[in-house]
Amino acid sequence: MGKRIPNRKPQPLPKIKDSVHVVSLSSYTAPEVIESKRYDWVGYGDDNMYFQYLIDRYNGSPTNNAAVNGISEMIYGRGLDATDSEIKPKEYKKMKELFSKDCMKKVCYDYKMMGQAALQIIYSKDHSEIVEVSHMPVETLRAEKALNGEIKGYYYSPDWSEVKPNERPKRISAFGMSKDGIEILYIRPYRAGYYYYSPVDYQGGLQYAELEEEIANYHISNIQNGLQPSILINFNNGTPDKEQRDMIERAIYEKFSGSSNAGKFILAFNDSKELAATVDPIILNDAHQQYQFLSDESMKKVMVSHRIVSPMLVGIKDNSGLGNNAEELQTASLLMDNTVIRPMQVTILDELEKILEFNNINLDIYFKTLQPLEFTDLTNAISDSEIEKETGVKRDVEETIDEQIEEKE
Repeated sequence: MGKRIPNRKPQPLPKIKDSVHVVSLSSYTAPEVIESKRYDWVGYGDDNMYFQYLIDRYNGSPTNNAAVNGISEMIYGRGLDATDSEIKPKEYKKMKELFSKDCMKKVCYDYKMMGQAALQIIYSKDHSEIVEVSHMPVETLRAEKALNGEIKGYYYSPDWSEVKPNERPKRISAFGMSKDGIEILYIRPYRAGYYYYSPVDYQGGLQYAELEEEIANYHISNIQNGLQPSILINFNNGTPDKEQRDMIERAIYEKFSGSSNAGKFILAFNDSKELAATVDPIILNDAHQQYQFLSDESMKKVMVSHRIVSPMLVGIKDNSGLGNNAEELQTASLLMDNTVIRPMQVTILDELEKILEFNNINLDIYFKTLQPLEFTDLTNAISDSEIEKETGVKRDVEETIDEQIEEKE
Protein backbone atom coordinates (compact mmCIF):
# COMPACT_ATOMS: atom_id res chain seq x y z
CA MET A 1 0.00 0.00 0.00
CA GLY A 2 1.33 3.44 -0.83
CA LYS A 3 2.05 6.08 1.78
CA ARG A 4 -0.31 9.03 2.16
CA ILE A 5 0.84 12.32 0.79
CA PRO A 6 0.00 13.96 3.35
CA ASN A 7 14.97 50.32 2.03
CA ARG A 8 14.69 51.92 -1.11
CA LYS A 9 16.34 55.23 -2.10
CA PRO A 10 14.11 58.32 -1.60
CA GLN A 11 12.29 59.33 -4.78
CA PRO A 12 11.68 62.94 -5.89
CA LEU A 13 8.20 64.33 -5.36
CA PRO A 14 5.90 63.87 -8.38
CA LYS A 15 5.02 66.74 -10.62
CA ILE A 16 1.51 68.15 -10.37
CA LYS A 17 0.36 66.49 -13.56
CA ASP A 18 1.54 63.07 -12.25
CA SER A 19 0.13 63.40 -8.73
CA VAL A 20 -3.40 62.24 -9.54
CA HIS A 21 -3.82 58.49 -9.92
CA VAL A 22 -6.78 56.25 -10.73
CA VAL A 23 -6.96 53.17 -8.54
CA SER A 24 -8.44 50.27 -10.51
CA LEU A 25 -9.49 46.86 -9.29
CA SER A 26 -7.64 43.79 -10.42
CA SER A 27 -8.71 42.41 -13.77
CA TYR A 28 -7.36 39.04 -12.67
CA THR A 29 -10.67 37.20 -12.71
CA ALA A 30 -10.56 35.04 -15.85
CA PRO A 31 -8.31 32.03 -15.20
CA GLU A 32 -5.56 31.54 -17.74
CA VAL A 33 -4.44 27.96 -18.38
CA ILE A 34 -0.79 27.89 -19.40
CA GLU A 35 1.14 25.01 -20.95
CA SER A 36 4.81 25.92 -20.56
CA LYS A 37 7.54 24.04 -22.39
CA ARG A 38 9.68 24.23 -19.27
CA TYR A 39 7.34 22.20 -17.06
CA ASP A 40 5.48 18.90 -17.26
CA TRP A 41 2.46 20.37 -15.51
CA VAL A 42 -0.11 22.93 -16.63
CA GLY A 43 -0.28 26.23 -14.74
CA TYR A 44 -3.57 27.70 -13.56
CA GLY A 45 -3.50 31.48 -13.68
CA ASP A 46 -0.81 33.71 -15.17
CA ASP A 47 1.35 33.08 -12.09
CA ASN A 48 0.03 29.55 -11.45
CA MET A 49 -1.72 30.80 -8.30
CA TYR A 50 -5.34 31.15 -9.38
CA PHE A 51 -6.56 28.85 -6.63
CA GLN A 52 -5.00 31.22 -4.09
CA TYR A 53 -6.81 34.11 -5.78
CA LEU A 54 -10.11 32.28 -5.16
CA ILE A 55 -9.15 31.66 -1.53
CA ASP A 56 -8.40 35.37 -1.08
CA ARG A 57 -11.79 36.34 -2.52
CA TYR A 58 -13.42 33.86 -0.13
CA ASN A 59 -11.57 35.26 2.89
CA GLY A 60 -12.05 38.92 1.97
CA SER A 61 -15.67 39.17 0.81
CA PRO A 62 -18.35 38.48 3.46
CA THR A 63 -21.05 37.89 0.83
CA ASN A 64 -18.90 35.49 -1.15
CA ASN A 65 -17.89 33.73 2.06
CA ALA A 66 -21.51 33.24 3.13
CA ALA A 67 -22.54 32.04 -0.35
CA VAL A 68 -19.77 29.45 -0.61
CA ASN A 69 -20.35 28.16 2.91
CA GLY A 70 -24.13 28.00 2.51
CA ILE A 71 -24.15 26.28 -0.89
CA SER A 72 -21.42 23.77 0.02
CA GLU A 73 -23.43 22.82 3.12
CA MET A 74 -26.51 22.35 0.95
CA ILE A 75 -24.56 20.10 -1.45
CA TYR A 76 -23.44 17.84 1.39
CA GLY A 77 -26.84 18.08 3.09
CA ARG A 78 -27.03 15.42 5.78
CA GLY A 79 -24.47 13.19 4.16
CA LEU A 80 -24.37 10.26 1.77
CA ASP A 81 -27.03 7.58 1.82
CA ALA A 82 -28.39 4.88 -0.48
CA THR A 83 -31.97 4.02 -1.40
CA ASP A 84 -31.13 0.32 -1.33
CA SER A 85 -29.18 0.38 1.96
CA GLU A 86 -31.61 -2.02 3.65
CA ILE A 87 -31.45 -4.49 0.78
CA LYS A 88 -27.63 -4.41 0.56
CA PRO A 89 -26.41 -3.78 4.12
CA LYS A 90 -22.87 -5.14 3.57
CA GLU A 91 -22.25 -3.00 0.49
CA TYR A 92 -23.76 -0.02 2.26
CA LYS A 93 -21.38 -0.49 5.20
CA LYS A 94 -18.38 -0.63 2.86
CA MET A 95 -19.54 2.53 1.12
CA LYS A 96 -19.82 4.41 4.43
CA GLU A 97 -16.34 3.22 5.41
CA LEU A 98 -14.85 4.47 2.15
CA PHE A 99 -16.56 7.87 2.13
CA SER A 100 -16.20 9.41 5.59
CA LYS A 101 -18.31 12.41 6.57
CA ASP A 102 -15.27 14.66 6.96
CA CYS A 103 -13.94 13.70 3.53
CA MET A 104 -17.26 14.30 1.77
CA LYS A 105 -17.78 17.67 3.48
CA LYS A 106 -14.36 18.84 2.26
CA VAL A 107 -15.03 17.57 -1.25
CA CYS A 108 -18.34 19.48 -1.42
CA TYR A 109 -16.63 22.60 -0.05
CA ASP A 110 -13.76 22.44 -2.58
CA TYR A 111 -16.12 21.70 -5.44
CA LYS A 112 -18.15 24.84 -4.75
CA MET A 113 -15.32 27.18 -3.78
CA MET A 114 -12.66 26.04 -6.28
CA GLY A 115 -14.88 24.74 -9.08
CA GLN A 116 -13.34 21.27 -8.73
CA ALA A 117 -12.28 18.77 -6.08
CA ALA A 118 -9.86 15.87 -5.72
CA LEU A 119 -9.74 12.55 -3.90
CA GLN A 120 -6.71 10.48 -3.00
CA ILE A 121 -7.41 6.85 -3.87
CA ILE A 122 -5.40 4.28 -1.90
CA TYR A 123 -5.28 0.69 -3.16
CA SER A 124 -4.51 -2.65 -1.62
CA LYS A 125 -1.03 -4.10 -2.25
CA ASP A 126 -2.22 -6.15 -5.20
CA HIS A 127 -4.20 -3.19 -6.58
CA SER A 128 -7.38 -5.28 -6.60
CA GLU A 129 -9.37 -3.13 -4.20
CA ILE A 130 -9.65 0.48 -3.07
CA VAL A 131 -9.08 0.37 0.68
CA GLU A 132 -9.22 4.08 1.51
CA VAL A 133 -10.46 7.33 0.04
CA SER A 134 -9.26 10.65 1.47
CA HIS A 135 -9.67 14.29 0.57
CA MET A 136 -6.86 15.99 -1.35
CA PRO A 137 -6.78 19.83 -1.25
CA VAL A 138 -7.29 20.70 -4.89
CA GLU A 139 -5.11 23.84 -4.69
CA THR A 140 -2.08 21.57 -4.12
CA LEU A 141 -2.49 19.84 -7.50
CA ARG A 142 -1.63 20.80 -11.07
CA ALA A 143 -2.61 18.70 -14.07
CA GLU A 144 0.02 16.93 -16.15
CA LYS A 145 0.11 17.83 -19.83
CA ALA A 146 -2.31 15.61 -21.71
CA LEU A 147 -0.96 12.71 -23.70
CA ASN A 148 -3.15 11.43 -26.55
CA GLY A 149 -6.02 13.47 -25.13
CA GLU A 150 -5.75 11.99 -21.63
CA ILE A 151 -4.56 13.55 -18.38
CA LYS A 152 -2.51 10.72 -16.92
CA GLY A 153 -1.25 12.36 -13.75
CA TYR A 154 -1.17 15.31 -11.39
CA TYR A 155 1.72 17.07 -9.68
CA TYR A 156 1.56 17.78 -5.96
CA SER A 157 3.09 20.61 -3.94
CA PRO A 158 1.83 21.91 -0.57
CA ASP A 159 2.68 25.46 -1.68
CA TRP A 160 3.12 26.20 -5.39
CA SER A 161 4.42 29.70 -4.67
CA GLU A 162 7.52 28.07 -3.14
CA VAL A 163 8.26 25.75 -6.08
CA LYS A 164 11.63 26.68 -7.62
CA PRO A 165 12.19 26.60 -11.42
CA ASN A 166 14.51 23.60 -11.19
CA GLU A 167 12.32 21.73 -8.69
CA ARG A 168 10.05 18.86 -9.73
CA PRO A 169 6.99 18.35 -7.50
CA LYS A 170 5.76 14.85 -6.71
CA ARG A 171 3.82 13.19 -9.51
CA ILE A 172 0.70 11.13 -8.72
CA SER A 173 -1.06 9.11 -11.38
CA ALA A 174 -4.65 9.90 -12.31
CA PHE A 175 -7.39 7.45 -11.39
CA GLY A 176 -7.35 4.37 -13.60
CA MET A 177 -4.09 5.32 -15.33
CA SER A 178 -1.60 3.14 -13.45
CA LYS A 179 -1.00 0.29 -11.02
CA ASP A 180 0.41 2.62 -8.36
CA GLY A 181 -0.64 2.38 -4.73
CA ILE A 182 -2.04 5.91 -4.80
CA GLU A 183 -3.97 7.72 -7.53
CA ILE A 184 -5.89 10.98 -7.82
CA LEU A 185 -9.55 11.15 -8.78
CA TYR A 186 -10.16 14.69 -10.06
CA ILE A 187 -13.77 15.88 -9.93
CA ARG A 188 -14.76 18.78 -12.16
CA PRO A 189 -17.69 19.79 -14.36
CA TYR A 190 -17.42 20.41 -18.08
CA ARG A 191 -16.72 24.01 -19.05
CA ALA A 192 -16.44 25.04 -22.70
CA GLY A 193 -12.91 26.10 -23.60
CA TYR A 194 -11.32 24.49 -20.53
CA TYR A 195 -9.74 21.04 -20.58
CA TYR A 196 -7.47 20.81 -17.54
CA TYR A 197 -9.39 22.89 -15.00
CA SER A 198 -12.93 24.27 -14.60
CA PRO A 199 -13.66 27.91 -13.70
CA VAL A 200 -15.93 28.41 -10.71
CA ASP A 201 -19.63 28.82 -11.41
CA TYR A 202 -19.56 32.28 -9.79
CA GLN A 203 -16.76 33.54 -12.06
CA GLY A 204 -18.68 36.68 -13.05
CA GLY A 205 -19.00 37.82 -9.43
CA LEU A 206 -15.33 37.74 -8.48
CA GLN A 207 -14.72 41.38 -9.38
CA TYR A 208 -17.63 42.40 -7.16
CA ALA A 209 -16.26 40.22 -4.37
CA GLU A 210 -12.99 42.10 -4.75
CA LEU A 211 -14.83 45.44 -4.79
CA GLU A 212 -16.53 44.49 -1.52
CA GLU A 213 -13.09 43.83 -0.04
CA GLU A 214 -11.69 47.14 -1.26
CA ILE A 215 -14.58 49.10 0.23
CA ALA A 216 -13.97 47.48 3.62
CA ASN A 217 -10.21 48.06 3.35
CA TYR A 218 -10.77 51.71 2.48
CA HIS A 219 -12.99 52.32 5.50
CA ILE A 220 -10.60 50.49 7.84
CA SER A 221 -7.66 52.52 6.55
CA ASN A 222 -9.68 55.72 6.85
CA ILE A 223 -10.56 54.98 10.47
CA GLN A 224 -7.04 53.88 11.37
CA ASN A 225 -5.73 57.16 9.94
CA GLY A 226 -8.16 59.20 11.99
CA LEU A 227 -10.63 59.92 9.14
CA GLN A 228 -8.92 63.27 8.43
CA PRO A 229 -6.02 65.39 9.77
CA SER A 230 -7.23 67.04 12.99
CA ILE A 231 -4.31 69.41 13.77
CA LEU A 232 -2.40 71.90 11.63
CA ILE A 233 0.84 72.97 13.34
CA ASN A 234 2.66 75.96 11.85
CA PHE A 235 6.28 76.90 12.63
CA ASN A 236 6.73 80.47 11.36
CA ASN A 237 10.40 81.07 12.26
CA GLY A 238 12.02 79.64 9.17
CA THR A 239 12.60 76.21 7.72
CA PRO A 240 15.21 74.06 9.50
CA ASP A 241 17.25 71.37 7.76
CA LYS A 242 15.76 67.93 7.10
CA GLU A 243 17.30 66.26 10.16
CA GLN A 244 15.78 68.88 12.50
CA ARG A 245 12.41 68.66 10.73
CA ASP A 246 12.33 64.88 11.18
CA MET A 247 13.27 65.18 14.85
CA ILE A 248 10.48 67.73 15.50
CA GLU A 249 7.96 65.58 13.63
CA ARG A 250 8.86 62.47 15.65
CA ALA A 251 8.51 64.37 18.93
CA ILE A 252 5.08 65.71 18.00
CA TYR A 253 3.97 62.30 16.71
CA GLU A 254 4.87 60.67 20.03
CA LYS A 255 2.91 63.38 21.85
CA PHE A 256 -0.30 63.46 19.82
CA SER A 257 -0.63 60.01 18.23
CA GLY A 258 -1.89 56.72 19.62
CA SER A 259 -5.19 54.93 20.22
CA SER A 260 -6.56 57.77 22.35
CA ASN A 261 -5.50 60.44 19.84
CA ALA A 262 -6.54 58.81 16.58
CA GLY A 263 -6.38 62.00 14.51
CA LYS A 264 -3.32 62.79 12.44
CA PHE A 265 -1.60 66.15 12.18
CA ILE A 266 -0.17 68.35 9.44
CA LEU A 267 3.23 69.85 10.15
CA ALA A 268 4.28 73.02 8.24
CA PHE A 269 7.53 75.00 8.44
CA ASN A 270 7.16 78.60 7.20
CA ASP A 271 9.59 81.53 6.91
CA SER A 272 6.97 83.88 8.44
CA LYS A 273 3.37 83.97 9.67
CA GLU A 274 2.31 85.64 6.44
CA LEU A 275 3.60 82.59 4.56
CA ALA A 276 1.80 80.09 6.80
CA ALA A 277 0.31 77.01 5.19
CA THR A 278 -3.40 76.83 4.50
CA VAL A 279 -5.56 73.73 4.26
CA ASP A 280 -8.38 73.51 1.71
CA PRO A 281 -10.40 70.36 2.42
CA ILE A 282 -12.14 68.48 -0.39
CA ILE A 283 -15.65 67.71 0.82
CA LEU A 284 -17.80 65.04 -0.83
CA ASN A 285 -21.29 65.60 0.53
CA ASP A 286 -22.83 62.31 -0.63
CA ALA A 287 -19.82 60.06 -0.04
CA HIS A 288 -21.75 57.78 2.32
CA GLN A 289 -24.45 57.27 -0.32
CA GLN A 290 -21.88 56.35 -2.96
CA TYR A 291 -20.19 53.80 -0.71
CA GLN A 292 -23.55 52.38 0.33
CA PHE A 293 -24.51 51.99 -3.32
CA LEU A 294 -21.23 50.22 -4.13
CA SER A 295 -21.61 47.97 -1.10
CA ASP A 296 -25.20 47.02 -1.95
CA GLU A 297 -24.38 46.53 -5.63
CA SER A 298 -21.43 44.28 -4.81
CA MET A 299 -23.57 42.15 -2.52
CA LYS A 300 -26.30 41.77 -5.15
CA LYS A 301 -23.91 40.89 -7.97
CA VAL A 302 -22.04 38.31 -5.91
CA MET A 303 -25.34 36.62 -5.02
CA VAL A 304 -26.46 36.72 -8.65
CA SER A 305 -23.22 35.03 -9.71
CA HIS A 306 -23.90 32.23 -7.21
CA ARG A 307 -27.49 31.99 -8.51
CA ILE A 308 -28.89 32.58 -5.03
CA VAL A 309 -32.64 32.97 -5.46
CA SER A 310 -33.16 34.32 -1.94
CA PRO A 311 -30.32 35.57 0.31
CA MET A 312 -32.02 34.03 3.34
CA LEU A 313 -31.25 30.56 1.95
CA VAL A 314 -27.55 31.09 2.75
CA GLY A 315 -28.10 32.95 6.01
CA ILE A 316 -28.14 36.53 4.67
CA LYS A 317 -31.07 38.55 6.01
CA ASP A 318 -32.95 40.66 3.49
CA ASN A 319 -35.38 43.53 4.12
CA SER A 320 -38.51 41.40 4.12
CA GLY A 321 -39.96 39.55 7.05
CA LEU A 322 -39.67 35.79 7.24
CA GLY A 323 -43.20 35.14 8.51
CA ASN A 324 -44.97 36.97 5.69
CA ASN A 325 -42.92 35.35 2.93
CA ALA A 326 -42.90 31.68 3.89
CA GLU A 327 -44.44 30.62 0.57
CA GLU A 328 -41.96 32.74 -1.41
CA LEU A 329 -39.08 31.26 0.60
CA GLN A 330 -40.35 27.74 -0.08
CA THR A 331 -40.51 28.42 -3.83
CA ALA A 332 -37.01 29.93 -3.77
CA SER A 333 -35.68 26.96 -1.83
CA LEU A 334 -37.14 24.44 -4.28
CA LEU A 335 -35.86 26.40 -7.28
CA MET A 336 -32.33 26.67 -5.93
CA ASP A 337 -32.27 23.02 -4.90
CA ASN A 338 -33.28 21.90 -8.39
CA THR A 339 -31.21 24.32 -10.48
CA VAL A 340 -28.06 24.79 -8.38
CA ILE A 341 -27.61 22.12 -5.72
CA ARG A 342 -28.76 18.94 -7.51
CA PRO A 343 -26.56 19.40 -10.62
CA MET A 344 -23.48 19.77 -8.42
CA GLN A 345 -24.46 16.72 -6.41
CA VAL A 346 -24.90 14.69 -9.59
CA THR A 347 -21.37 15.52 -10.81
CA ILE A 348 -19.84 14.46 -7.49
CA LEU A 349 -21.97 11.30 -7.24
CA ASP A 350 -21.02 10.22 -10.77
CA GLU A 351 -17.35 10.23 -9.76
CA LEU A 352 -17.99 8.46 -6.46
CA GLU A 353 -19.80 5.70 -8.32
CA LYS A 354 -16.58 4.99 -10.26
CA ILE A 355 -14.90 4.13 -6.96
CA LEU A 356 -17.78 1.90 -5.88
CA GLU A 357 -17.79 0.18 -9.26
CA PHE A 358 -14.08 -0.65 -8.92
CA ASN A 359 -14.87 -2.37 -5.61
CA ASN A 360 -17.89 -4.16 -7.13
CA ILE A 361 -20.31 -2.17 -4.99
CA ASN A 362 -23.59 -1.40 -6.70
CA LEU A 363 -25.64 1.11 -4.71
CA ASP A 364 -28.08 3.88 -5.61
CA ILE A 365 -26.34 6.65 -3.64
CA TYR A 366 -27.53 10.19 -3.03
CA PHE A 367 -26.96 13.15 -0.73
CA LYS A 368 -29.69 13.54 1.89
CA THR A 369 -31.26 16.95 1.47
CA LEU A 370 -31.38 19.72 4.06
CA GLN A 371 -34.77 20.77 2.73
CA PRO A 372 -37.56 20.74 5.35
CA LEU A 373 -40.10 17.99 4.62
CA GLU A 374 -42.80 20.53 3.84
CA PHE A 375 -40.50 22.16 1.26
CA THR A 376 -39.96 18.96 -0.76
CA ASP A 377 -41.61 18.58 -4.15
CA LEU A 378 -43.03 15.08 -4.70
CA THR A 379 -44.97 15.90 -7.86
CA ASN A 380 -42.68 13.89 -10.14
CA ALA A 381 -41.59 11.35 -7.53
CA ILE A 382 -43.18 8.05 -8.56
CA SER A 383 -41.08 5.25 -7.07
CA ASP A 384 -40.09 4.77 -3.45
CA SER A 385 -36.44 5.48 -4.26
CA GLU A 386 -37.33 8.80 -5.92
CA ILE A 387 -39.38 9.81 -2.90
CA GLU A 388 -36.48 8.92 -0.61
CA LYS A 389 -34.06 11.00 -2.67
CA GLU A 390 -36.39 13.98 -2.52
CA THR A 391 -37.10 13.75 1.20
CA GLY A 392 -34.19 11.83 2.66
CA VAL A 393 -36.79 9.76 4.53
CA LYS A 394 -36.62 5.98 4.49
CA ARG A 395 -39.65 3.92 3.46
CA ASP A 396 -40.52 2.95 7.01
CA VAL A 397 -42.44 6.21 7.31
CA GLU A 398 -44.48 5.87 4.12
CA GLU A 399 -47.65 7.07 5.85
CA THR A 400 -46.14 10.50 6.43
CA ILE A 401 -45.00 10.71 2.82
CA ASP A 402 -48.42 9.63 1.56
CA GLU A 403 -49.96 12.44 3.56
CA GLN A 404 -47.55 14.89 1.92
CA ILE A 405 -48.56 13.67 -1.54
CA GLU A 406 -52.28 13.89 -0.72
CA GLU A 407 -51.88 17.47 0.55
CA LYS A 408 -50.14 18.53 -2.65
CA GLU A 409 -52.84 16.91 -4.78
